[in-house]
Amino acid sequence: MSKPNSQPGIQGSTLSDKLSNNPGTNAVAQKSIVPLKISLSQTTTLRWSMADEVFQLRQTGFDAIGVWRPKLADIGEYKAVELLRDSRLSVSSLSFAGGFTGGCGLSYVDAIADGRQAIDEAEAIGAKTVIVVGGPRGSHTINHSRKLVVDGLKKLADFAELAGVTLSLLPMHRFFSKRWTFVNSLDQTLDVLSRVDRSVVGMAFDTYQLCEEPGLLERIPVIAPLTHVVQIGDCRRSPQSEQDRLLPGQGILPLPQIVQAFQSGGFAGYFDVQVWSGNVWRSNYIHSIEQAHTAVKSMSLRVPVTK
Repeated sequence: MSKPNSQPGIQGSTLSDKLSNNPGTNAVAQKSIVPLKISLSQTTTLRWSMADEVFQLRQTGFDAIGVWRPKLADIGEYKAVELLRDSRLSVSSLSFAGGFTGGCGLSYVDAIADGRQAIDEAEAIGAKTVIVVGGPRGSHTINHSRKLVVDGLKKLADFAELAGVTLSLLPMHRFFSKRWTFVNSLDQTLDVLSRVDRSVVGMAFDTYQLCEEPGLLERIPVIAPLTHVVQIGDCRRSPQSEQDRLLPGQGILPLPQIVQAFQSGGFAGYFDVQVWSGNVWRSNYIHSIEQAHTAVKSMSLRVPVTK
């Protein structure tokens, strides 16, 4: 991915205060708590092969891997299926499909065809969900852009249902609106999902992408049932580039409160560490993934032991 033009951000303390001053889990009655399931996206360990990743993730204690389609293409679907089966790792997600508005290098027709291929790939490797990016507005009106995304998701929902795969629409911070998607907020995401109205279509929640969402913590119990995967990344400030994310616990985001709000809201899916970062990509991956796993595991609510 190339670097989009930067834009002014906000001070880190303001961003942190916006999130941590919300009532979060106190706003609703606590539901049954599911033990934390931790995954790691292949985009975090960019230089590793899939063989390196599945071995090290098992060694570190991860429950699953988030598969990135370029790496799947590199190894080939047959070898990937064999490798994943032998590793006994689950596959939390497959990234990415979408681009229905024509701004991500695909026409609408091409995006539907590519989405169908992604669903087939997800079924083959046992991925729980395909993460979908809507596409930027470009020269379209907001109404037409939304219609293209809604219609595209409806078409793909039929294939996803047959394959036993869900689709997860990913809202992204407004910094990425010109290159990746006009869906930049929870309200926009919920509007699209309500228009699609298919049980297999939900959302992917990314802590980095939604870091400036007003009243974030208090809204999590409401969106938890619609969320198929939670992507975990940290930051020190509002997004400035495509590669400025941090490992969990290294920035200012109240990740423990976010994780616990999802657990309290009944979320039973995977918490997928996904860090696009030049610094992480140049780091010692073994150390980085161990650090990430330890950090996310420590964020969990204590699950009552049943006798």
